[in-house]
Amino acid sequence: MKKMRIFKFWNESGDEKEKEAMSLKKATMSVQGDFKDKIIGVEYISKKGKKIVDSLKIPVGRKIRQSIEIEKKRLRQKAEREQRQAEAKERYGS
Repeated sequence: MKKMRIFKFWNESGDEKEKEAMSLKKATMSVQGDFKDKIIGVEYISKKGKKIVDSLKIPVGRKIRQSIEIEKKRLRQKAEREQRQAEAKERYGS
């Protein structure tokens, strides 16, 4: 039978959040919206009873990765469009 574990998350500014979940991934996905940082720390007790302290890159999850990629693509296209407009202004002197 699976055991619920307690995960403690924190960031560099000292914000802490405690979450009870069955896996690290599920706990991370549920708290990643609360932190604006790229890397957060986590502490928990493993299945074998070891105390684990580690840092994680967030966001985690397919939908979140896709939304980040779409946002990067949109910003890149916007910058290219503005650059073309600036070049057209210089060329034609509008």
